[in-house]
Amino acid sequence: MKKYPLLYTSLVLVILLGVLHFIAETFYLYWTLWWFDNVAHFLGGLALGYVSLYIFCGSGIFKGKISLAQTMLASFVLVMILGSIWEIFEYANGITESTEKYSLDIIHDLLSDALGVIFALWTAKRFLKSS
Repeated sequence: MKKYPLLYTSLVLVILLGVLHFIAETFYLYWTLWWFDNVAHFLGGLALGYVSLYIFCGSGIFKGKISLAQTMLASFVLVMILGSIWEIFEYANGITESTEKYSLDIIHDLLSDALGVIFALWTAKRFLKSS
């Protein structure tokens, strides 16, 4: 467990996100609780942040090739790109709450993704410095 803390943490977060999504879909929480979508996006950003940190730092693929600052920037950019792709997926498949306020929903979702990855970067900073 000590060898892959970023990977295991992200796996737990993905499972938690999957369970919460199942519950939200079953009980219509995305439509009845205005903040639930923000929580889901925060957890998604957090999980993707840990996965990207594992890829760039923990996996050994980029070992010694990029600095800590570059690792953190690359992780942030990757998560924001994936969050943007998710927003395009939602729009293309009609999974939007309302079309007239959709730009505000995108801003909230991407801010939640950004806060999630920033929290992942902040909490994993100690691990990244030691590796």
